[in-house]
Amino acid sequence: MSMSASVGKRLKLPGSTYIKAIAIAVALAIITAVSRMWGSYPTLIAMAIMIFYIYSLSWSLLANTGMVSLGQALFFALGAYAYGIFVLSYGVNPWLALFAGPAVGALAGLAVGFVSSKLRDWYIGIFTFALTPAGYALAVSSQLSPWTAGAVGLTLPAFPLSLGARLALSSALAFAAYLVILLIKNRRIGFALSAINDDETAAGTIGINSRLYKTMIFGISGYMAALAGAMFVALYTSYVAPDYFGYPDLEYSVWPIFYSMIGGMGYPEGVLIGTVFLDPLQNWIRSSLSSISVVGGNLALVIFGLLLIVVLLRAPKGIYGSVARYMETRRARQAR
Repeated sequence: MSMSASVGKRLKLPGSTYIKAIAIAVALAIITAVSRMWGSYPTLIAMAIMIFYIYSLSWSLLANTGMVSLGQALFFALGAYAYGIFVLSYGVNPWLALFAGPAVGALAGLAVGFVSSKLRDWYIGIFTFALTPAGYALAVSSQLSPWTAGAVGLTLPAFPLSLGARLALSSALAFAAYLVILLIKNRRIGFALSAINDDETAAGTIGINSRLYKTMIFGISGYMAALAGAMFVALYTSYVAPDYFGYPDLEYSVWPIFYSMIGGMGYPEGVLIGTVFLDPLQNWIRSSLSSISVVGGNLALVIFGLLLIVVLLRAPKGIYGSVARYMETRRARQAR
C-alpha cells in the first residue's frame, strides 16, 4: 500500500469507530444512571471512575506513541493546584478555573515534551519520574506556601452543582476525552504518531517532524491529566494534597499505568474496562484490607503489581486487546 493510500485510510473514520463511540456513550450513561439510583456512595465511585478514566487516557495516549511517562502525576497535581489557587487566591469562578486551570498542565506538558522529544525509550520514563519529587518539594516549600498551604494542602469550597449533576458533568467530560482520543487516532496526527512509534528514523525520512509531534502530544496529554486533577478536587474531594504529585506515595503515578495496561493500553475502550473494574477494587482493598501490613504500606499496589505481571505474561495486549484479537482470529477462520 502506498504512503498516500495509507494516510487516506487513516483519515477516514471506519464504521466500527462510530459503533464503539456509541457503545462507550451508552456504557457511561448506564454507569451514571445506575449509580445515581443506588445512592450517594455509588455516585462517588462512578465519579471517580470517570475522572481516572480521563487520567488513564492521558497516560495511554503517550504510551501508544512510544513515550512511557512515569511522572504523569505531575500534570494531575498541577491541574489540582491550579484549580485550587485560582479559586482561593484569585477568586476565579469555579467553572472557569475547572477548564482554565488545566492549561497549566498543558504548558508543563509542552515543556516536558520538548525535552522528552530528545530522549529515547526509558530515559523518558526516568526523566518524567524525576519531576514528581521536584513538584512535591515545590508544593510544600515555604516560598510557595502562601498559595499552596504547604504540607497541609488546600481546602476548597464545594463546587456549585449537586452530586448528581457533578457525576453527569464527569461523564460528559469522560466521553469528550474519549472522542479526543478517537480523533487523534483517526487523523493525520494519529498516523504520524503511529509511524514515530514504529520507526522514528523512517518517519523522519517521509517528512514527519517527530520532535514537533512528541511535544504536541505531551501538551495534549498534560491538559487531559491536569483536567482530571482539577475535576478530582473540584467535583470529588474539595481538597488538594501534595501527595497528588505521586510522591512519596507512588499511587497517583501508577494507577493510570495499571488501569491502561491491564484493561488494554492501545484501546481507549480497554482503558475504560480497566478503570471500571480496578478503580473501585483498589478503593475497596484500601478500605477493607487496610489492617494487612505490607512493605510500603499499600496492599493495593502490591496486588495490582502482581496482577499486571500475570496480564503481561498471559495477555500482553490487556483484557480488551486479547478479546479483540480472539474475535478477529475467529472471524478470519469463519471467512475461510
